[in-house]
Amino acid sequence: MSEDEYLSKMRETDKLVPVITVVVYYGEKPWNGAASLHEMLNIPEEVVQYVNDYKMILVEARQNECKFHNVDNEDFFNLLKILLDNSKPVNEIKEEAIEYTKKHNVEKSVVMTVAGAANCKLNYELEGDGGMWTVFEETENEGRIQGINEGRIKGIIEMGLECGLSEEDILEKLQKKLNVPWQKAQEYFQKYVAETV
Repeated sequence: MSEDEYLSKMRETDKLVPVITVVVYYGEKPWNGAASLHEMLNIPEEVVQYVNDYKMILVEARQNECKFHNVDNEDFFNLLKILLDNSKPVNEIKEEAIEYTKKHNVEKSVVMTVAGAANCKLNYELEGDGGMWTVFEETENEGRIQGINEGRIKGIIEMGLECGLSEEDILEKLQKKLNVPWQKAQEYFQKYVAETV
């Protein structure tokens, strides 16, 4: 092994390529989480100067000033900004999004990615404005289904408690009635208990 070689096989002249991590946040509310490594750690004051801090590059989809060279990326963020604007009525948002897709001839893959980021199912239609319309219909339907499911969950838990069933028995009922795994049933139960305390 020569003097300029190490066990890692790197030479003194070798350089590493940096990795830049960017967090893209799709939430409707402003980001309120940590934005650096120090904010995520519980560091004693006397050693804080010895712990490297890494700032997080955060892009909030609902409100950002990013400039993109790729038109698909630009369309993606512009559509998300429209969809996540909760200051307008849903019909107005729907019309604005449909108008944007028409005006900018947005690619099908971009609309589908936006739908995925907005956490809704999509039946994209190639003709007309059906694609974006379907995003809204599915989002609305999912919200309605979620409300029904939450009502069922609450009803099962309340009935079980009123009948004096043990937590384990209630979890079994949740599993059977909702066809969910044990862990999911526990999550439902804990959420209900937290909300009623």
